[in-house]
Amino acid sequence: MNFDQNAHPELIPLFAGFQTQSGRFEVRIQGRFEASHYLYKYFPDGSDEPLHGHSWLVEVTLANVSNGVREDGIAFDYLAARKRLDQLVDRLEHVVINNLPEFKGINPTSENIARWFHAGLKNEVLHDGGKIVSIRIHEGPENSALFHPG
Repeated sequence: MNFDQNAHPELIPLFAGFQTQSGRFEVRIQGRFEASHYLYKYFPDGSDEPLHGHSWLVEVTLANVSNGVREDGIAFDYLAARKRLDQLVDRLEHVVINNLPEFKGINPTSENIARWFHAGLKNEVLHDGGKIVSIRIHEGPENSALFHPG
């Protein structure tokens, strides 16, 4: 079989120098987990929210500390961060988040869970020459919190 590998050759001039185009690059990794939580003093009378579960999604946006790309064209090689994210997700899989020692006395809101992921990832990412641009925690398909570390 011979497949045409050069469809629309008239477009070739458009791509001259594309690899040197400046700009900011970000990469994203994500993980999913099932976990339960409840919020302390959630209601106006000071009572706690009932225990309930969610299908959570965490999205982590990463960048090279320079915001550009390395000589090899990669902005941030996210393999080590991906491995650490998988470990963090595994820590939350099928647990009551309130019962984890690191959440003792801390309301397990989506915002605090985003901070938790940041704490667990930041050293790995920094070690590899990157930075965490943002972490979004989806509490089901319709609600999310976005954290920009500062």
